[in-house]
Amino acid sequence: MNDYHYAKASLPRDVRNAPDLRNALRMYIDKRLLHVSDVCLQHNEDPFRKEYGLIHKRYANTLTLVAEATQDVNYLTKSVIEWISEDFKNALTGAQRGAAGICGAELLKIVESYEGR
Repeated sequence: MNDYHYAKASLPRDVRNAPDLRNALRMYIDKRLLHVSDVCLQHNEDPFRKEYGLIHKRYANTLTLVAEATQDVNYLTKSVIEWISEDFKNALTGAQRGAAGICGAELLKIVESYEGR
């Protein structure tokens, strides 16, 4: 992730208005990650979009485990951000780099907005 993706990242209103981090993650999964995945996977003829959609789906599956965990959601979410940051650094394709960049930046904004609440 970098400043470009952080500046570009925006969150759905439902995510910003969620009462806590756990519910914000649930909204983010539903309103952003799965939506992007569904739209991109409808375009099977476009390899970039297909890969981009699959990566969003993988992040959605990972964050679902975090949102439903009984452990500290803040800590687990920060761990996922670190994994996504590694994905960004080690990306081999534009789809991998783009998905990791924007998803990591959006997650970072979510965590920042719920710290101190």
